[in-house]
Amino acid sequence: MKKLTVLALTLLIVVWAGCKSTTVEGTGGQKLTIEKPAAVTLERGGMAKVTIKIKRTNVTGPIAVKFDQLPGGVEVVDSDQKIVGDSAEYTIKASDSADLIANYVAHVTAKTDSGIGATESLDLTVKEK
Repeated sequence: MKKLTVLALTLLIVVWAGCKSTTVEGTGGQKLTIEKPAAVTLERGGMAKVTIKIKRTNVTGPIAVKFDQLPGGVEVVDSDQKIVGDSAEYTIKASDSADLIANYVAHVTAKTDSGIGATESLDLTVKEK
């Protein structure tokens, strides 16, 4: 029985650690949650997709998304795209001379027109071709 309890607690911790998100609350019961996106690995000169997922309560309209603290030579191709529903896919591009990095932490922020913003980390790796 003791082994079963330890196993169940370990599984609960692993599941909880893998489901990270940030929620912010505004006035009038507004809530905006951004989920931690999956890690992105790309090669110099290459591109990769990342999906940004949100949950909203009493928040209408498109949600602006901003990527910050990207490594040198890495950019978001469709950075002006907004989330209309609950998710949107963005393309990340590394130049031929992008910094070679592993497990670099950038940030992505989802923000409403009324100014409520939630930020999560985005783990990036750029490898040689």
